[in-house]
Amino acid sequence: MSKQLSLAVVLLLAAGTASAQSGKVKVKVKPGRTEAAVAAPAPAAAPTDWSLPYAATITPAGLKADLDVLASDAYEGRETGKKGQKMAADYIAKAFAADGLAGPVAGSDNPYIQHFGMKRTSFDLPASTVKVGSQTFQGKRDFYGFMTDAFATAAPLQPVFVGYGIKEEQYSDFATAADYKGKDIVFLAGEPLNAQGKSLLGMDGKASPYAPATLEGLGARRKSIFPLGARSIIIVMPTAAAYSAVPKTFEQIMGHEDLTFDGAEKKKGGLNLIVVSPEMGAKLLGTTPAGLDKYRQSVAKAGKAVASPFKPAAGATAQAKLSTEPFTTENVLGYLEGGDKKDEIIVVSAHYDHLGVKDGVVFNGADDDGSGTVSVLAMARAFSQAKKEGHGPRRSLLFLANTGEEEGLLGSQYYTDHPVFPLEKTVTDLNIDMVGRVDSLHQGKGDYVYLVGADRLSTELNTLSEATNQQYNPVALDYKYNDPADPEQIYYRSDHYNFAKHNVPIIFYTSGLHPQYHKATDDVEFIDFPAMARRDQLIFHTAWALAERDARVALKPEFLAPAFKPSPADLDRYVGSYASTQMPLKIVVTREGGVLKAQASGQSAFPLDAVSKDVFKFEQAGIGMEFDATQPTFKLKQGGKEYDFKKE
Repeated sequence: MSKQLSLAVVLLLAAGTASAQSGKVKVKVKPGRTEAAVAAPAPAAAPTDWSLPYAATITPAGLKADLDVLASDAYEGRETGKKGQKMAADYIAKAFAADGLAGPVAGSDNPYIQHFGMKRTSFDLPASTVKVGSQTFQGKRDFYGFMTDAFATAAPLQPVFVGYGIKEEQYSDFATAADYKGKDIVFLAGEPLNAQGKSLLGMDGKASPYAPATLEGLGARRKSIFPLGARSIIIVMPTAAAYSAVPKTFEQIMGHEDLTFDGAEKKKGGLNLIVVSPEMGAKLLGTTPAGLDKYRQSVAKAGKAVASPFKPAAGATAQAKLSTEPFTTENVLGYLEGGDKKDEIIVVSAHYDHLGVKDGVVFNGADDDGSGTVSVLAMARAFSQAKKEGHGPRRSLLFLANTGEEEGLLGSQYYTDHPVFPLEKTVTDLNIDMVGRVDSLHQGKGDYVYLVGADRLSTELNTLSEATNQQYNPVALDYKYNDPADPEQIYYRSDHYNFAKHNVPIIFYTSGLHPQYHKATDDVEFIDFPAMARRDQLIFHTAWALAERDARVALKPEFLAPAFKPSPADLDRYVGSYASTQMPLKIVVTREGGVLKAQASGQSAFPLDAVSKDVFKFEQAGIGMEFDATQPTFKLKQGGKEYDFKKE
């Protein structure tokens, strides 16, 4: 690691040296006059780029000093609403105050803290049961996972077997149309094999993404299973050994809790996830573990999906033991007032919560998102120092540390629903989440960072971002996760999204996923602080450029606030039930006053944005919908694919 330059040296290098030209030039003279040699005037010195010296104050050592504290065991994994999260909030608030930032939250007992109330619903796994005939299966012994209040009282299960739960062109367990909404689908963990015991779906017989009997294996089935509208997903482990490993292979969902805002309408439905032993899975399907093996062998022999021979058990019931408690949590805000454009706000954000303590083990979240949190602290100090020394930004900056991101982007949702500064005055959100590692795709390839969303809402923002990178010792900008069809759908998975859905342009910075993601091993020892400092310096330069430019970055025309206000007649044309021949899903469109809402069975209703008299749109969580009332149809877009729906 190279030694950091002193501030004086950086200033000198930034300003450059203006050397006088010592040569002579010829000038035109009138007749009779002697040609004279005159010295050329020295060129004007270039204006000092003040972002350079302050970016240089963001150092690996400084980042590590904060992260050693926030990602220590003493902070107990910073789980939302728990002791460690409140300790972290206090640390961040005191850091903002010490650096000279203002606390902008009016009416709070601490102006740096935005408190809000929530309710936590916990699932008591050992006290929860599933009954099949005369046999009772008990949580933690026979199954793991989580259940919602759909089973708060004993409720009948409706098991529907879907083979391996795979839907591909070359292999599909969903060959015939079926209605899965509200039912409890059951599938076999693992992947179909051929007669030689090799993968039917993997390249050259190698294992496919469906193969792991883990949470990752479920994730590979996201497109085939999650849109079905099922009430429950029941995963049958292939062996006793695979089942005994579930607390580790599904550790990210162990101890799952549901958090809701105080006063929010109680959620209806919600997905239940149950991971079961081979014996319990067989019982639900009306067979035996040997019968399950026979089914697997029949698939291998056929080399394709085969019809199910099972008759799922009738009369099975499930009952979940749930408890609910109120609590408060908090975002932390530090404000630096700008100059002539101080009414316009640039947000630099990160979430500081993580997963807490599970079975006595602390999940420290050094990268996720301790790295983003300490990056925000470092940038706050750098901008504050610039202002103290007379080089403050033209626009104001809000440094926002969000809580509850791991529970569903809750803190940023609360802030954007209750903004301290008007969202229409918010120029951009630069969101930082996991910037402390070098992923497997970039090992030994130099400095890089993934950028997501820079071009989604504003072409100008994307242009500024790339130009800024080129200006300052550029790093490789990787747009892998910016692809709308990318299976990770990262655009929707961190706090920037709550700004984006309000049409605030965003850039999301991350160094990518790694084996310690959401694991207890996400510790400080794995952080690459020099790489992290380089990324943070780029983000700082970008924030500086946004703060200093004459005009705020403009939204793309299609995202400007629509002038069109639909009449009741415009809206009523859409009201009705829609279905598709391409997927087993129905969506009901209703009108509530001047708002059009769409609702899939078992899901919450969501409003549609009016673009014109004949076009309404919606985009969230990787799903886009576009209605066109000139025809009784709309398109549903998901994962790069389109599905046509018609009014019934």
